[in-house]
Amino acid sequence: MTHHAPVNESTRIWVTRETTVETRTALVRFCRRNGYPHLYSEVLEPLLAQSGLVLALATRERPWPPKGIGSQTVEAVGIALIGTEGRALLTPVLTDFSNATNIGLVGAVTKELLQHLRDESVPTVGYLVRQGDRVLERVLEQAGYAESDLQSATDYAEYLEYAAAPGKVLESMGIDGLRLGDVLALNLDGRELDRLSTYHFALAAGLTSYLHDSIRFAALLPGLIDLVATLPPGGVPPGTPGPPVERSE
Repeated sequence: MTHHAPVNESTRIWVTRETTVETRTALVRFCRRNGYPHLYSEVLEPLLAQSGLVLALATRERPWPPKGIGSQTVEAVGIALIGTEGRALLTPVLTDFSNATNIGLVGAVTKELLQHLRDESVPTVGYLVRQGDRVLERVLEQAGYAESDLQSATDYAEYLEYAAAPGKVLESMGIDGLRLGDVLALNLDGRELDRLSTYHFALAAGLTSYLHDSIRFAALLPGLIDLVATLPPGGVPPGTPGPPVERSE
């Protein structure tokens, strides 16, 4: 029995594209409680009004009344944004601070999200990694990811997408054939536990600066932008001049 067993045994893990008012308010509290309220108000709320966001949620339900504001508590959430060409950009699983070492819960959320995306025939899932951040690159390579053709940039750094088929990630992580209850209870061998732990802690650390509103130092960007859709047709060739400037006489 693990330290987190009481929480994990009373937690429901589910995947959805549609959120009720109970779930949205629970997400607001989750983001505020963990120190990044702007993530909901500035990013998640606008995206939830569209159709491309997929949430894998670990929630606990209030016994009574079972509905209404406050009836749900979010313990962890995994996020995928389905963009152009059906590709999914991922945000590392976010956990409540009380679940910082709850690898069973993180693994279960990861498993449910990737299985859902595989069942929905999503061709690839990926993370946006700061170019040259070898630790994150290596962690993702060990989980079956490889550098793709998508790139992004901030004012401070360039980011490369590391992508893979969701089924390949499940197999590389060693959780594809496991029952969800075994993942939650950490009934894993040493190698499986090592892979899950390294994967989660590295990605969570890489996202920390972004969550604390310091994108300058972000080693990982959340997958909350459709990179393909934001590119101009054919890309932007080097040296392409900008639009002509109108001058008044």
